[in-house]
Amino acid sequence: MKLKTTLIFYFSLALLPLLANETREEKLQTTLLDALNVQASASPLDIEKQSKSISIIDKDYVLDSSGTGGVQDILASVPGVAYSRSGGINGQISIRGMNSNLSRSIVLIDGVRLSGRNTLELNMLDPNSIDSIEVLRGPASSIWGSDAMNGVINIKTRRFKGDISKPFKMDAKLRALEYDSVNNGVAGRLEAIGGGDGFDVLLGASGRMGQDYQSPLGRVKNSGFDSFGFDLNAGYTTKNDIRFYIQGRYQRVHSKRAGGLGAAPGSSYFIYQSEDPITEKYLRVGLTKYNLSFAKSMDAYLYVRKYDTDIYVDRRQVISGAKSLTHQRVYDSYIVGGRLSFESNLKAHDLIYGLDFYSSLSPTRVLRTVTTDKGVSSDTFTNRASTQTDFGAFIKDDYKITKRFTLQPSLRGDYILTTIGKKRYAAESELDSKLLDENNILNNAALTGALGGVTIITSNITHFFNISHNFRVSGPGTRMQTTPAGSSALATIANPNLKPEYSQTLESGFRFNTDFMYLNIAGFGTLYEDMISLKTFQPSSARPNNQYTNIGKALIAGAELDGGAYFFDDRLNLTYNLTYTYGQDLTSKKPLSYIAPLFGRIELSYKDKFGFIKLVERGFLGKSRIDKAQERPTKSYAMSDIYIGINLPFIDKDSKLIFGVENIFNQVGRNPTTVEAIAYKESLTNPLVEPGRNFSVKFASSY
Repeated sequence: MKLKTTLIFYFSLALLPLLANETREEKLQTTLLDALNVQASASPLDIEKQSKSISIIDKDYVLDSSGTGGVQDILASVPGVAYSRSGGINGQISIRGMNSNLSRSIVLIDGVRLSGRNTLELNMLDPNSIDSIEVLRGPASSIWGSDAMNGVINIKTRRFKGDISKPFKMDAKLRALEYDSVNNGVAGRLEAIGGGDGFDVLLGASGRMGQDYQSPLGRVKNSGFDSFGFDLNAGYTTKNDIRFYIQGRYQRVHSKRAGGLGAAPGSSYFIYQSEDPITEKYLRVGLTKYNLSFAKSMDAYLYVRKYDTDIYVDRRQVISGAKSLTHQRVYDSYIVGGRLSFESNLKAHDLIYGLDFYSSLSPTRVLRTVTTDKGVSSDTFTNRASTQTDFGAFIKDDYKITKRFTLQPSLRGDYILTTIGKKRYAAESELDSKLLDENNILNNAALTGALGGVTIITSNITHFFNISHNFRVSGPGTRMQTTPAGSSALATIANPNLKPEYSQTLESGFRFNTDFMYLNIAGFGTLYEDMISLKTFQPSSARPNNQYTNIGKALIAGAELDGGAYFFDDRLNLTYNLTYTYGQDLTSKKPLSYIAPLFGRIELSYKDKFGFIKLVERGFLGKSRIDKAQERPTKSYAMSDIYIGINLPFIDKDSKLIFGVENIFNQVGRNPTTVEAIAYKESLTNPLVEPGRNFSVKFASSY
């Protein structure tokens, strides 16, 4: 801890000479001193002037949302994004055909990267602590580096945004309290929020819990959860308009996986997997400065995040096969990083540039204890200690060539250092040991870039395009035999010589906007080179095993449509989106698995001074074009939802009560992106069935 404190101190000290004294505004508003460019696209331009496809889920939509899916369900309202469920709140998201667990998309919290363990990290987020969400669909390696090949999700958390020039004052408030019938789930959030005398402070406490959820086919065993946490978001703005800030989080989650990725075929086959618990500790310190002598603004921060996870796989009740209880201790997973970025205006150029680093440290090896049904226990280590650090430098330019055309180039250079420890794990073969010992220090470098442009055809119509080159360097766990997800059905042999994966994406589309409607349409195609995939091999005289390998080339292409119309002074709104996706392994000439070919949703809402009513229809087209070795065909389905919000002015002008019914007609739904175990027969959890009819009620305050 002393080392971390010293690093933070010297980092801040080195920046002090850059902070020129500027005149103070008459009133300091944190809305004017917000963190610099945490946007997923790292651009100050409006969405209509972006050369990438970006969706904003605003704070009202987030607050009015309820149900069992957590943040993942909210993200599924965005075109091109599907939710692959694993249990009550856990699961992954699929962006343009790629599951987030494949590390081809990244999640940011206020512009800070999470750990990359997408199977777990989205479970840690309380929707009621979120202010808004930005979803960039498509590649962004030229801004965020490795893994940002397919999308970026930036979750902006809540903070006080009032007048901080007044005397300091804080209030305790109930942000939300909700109940769901489908799993007897309850959730709530309390906040102490306020500011003044230059300070802005928010302290939050959240809790969520739910039992096994009901599906149209019956109760889904092992889908319950419980979660609680605390968060801090505070800052102090000096007379020179420098905001020093600190953010912190502690979260503890007990999450059960009924099926889906990592747990298939799931509890229907008496295989019970859970994380009990996952804990997260997070601290970030930084400063924001506007109106420097050489830049419009600057943001600098350092952060450290620590995860500990206990993973259990209970096979003691299986009908066939070995009966055992496996406990894996994935402890001391550290994420350390920082970023220094500037925004400058040079005539027609709006520049964003800077440096960052992101380091994943796993000094403690994963210890796995297997206890048989006869009470015999054995301990083994399943990996070696490892580190991976990405150092990057980036620049992005919004170049207004004419009043009607803006060119948006970006460029980034990355150097990635990977180290693998010398202490061996139990399942290493002689060949594994030799390869890992000879390749225990790996160096990779990449230069990535993008070139986009936006043309204003008329005052209502714009055209955009983007061409990009992106990359992904495999983490140490992919190169070794590691099974932190809990699966032990097949051994995974090492492959430390994995080559980086590259992709090239071309995207183009049109945006049409008037005062009462909008329509966006985009087409995209991504060609992957040296794609990394987990393959199963069957040696002639040994048991089968898995290995991550470069399989060759693959193509994902598709189209996205989203739009909306506003009537009666914006009281009646109609919004809709539709996504088509095609995926092909060009090397093996097979379809890419678990891609939803066509899905979408439509929402009709009416609001006035009394509240709102919203009708939602969401659905997936059945899938017949499949990789038969990994998945089965799926059937088409649609689900209907209704939400009614009633304002409560007699309690508080910001308060409302929201009633909802999800999946009104109790339809059976198996999402095409949800992973199954093809060797087992179809069941309630293989692939996992979506929740059935759910009645919900939520008290929410939008202060």
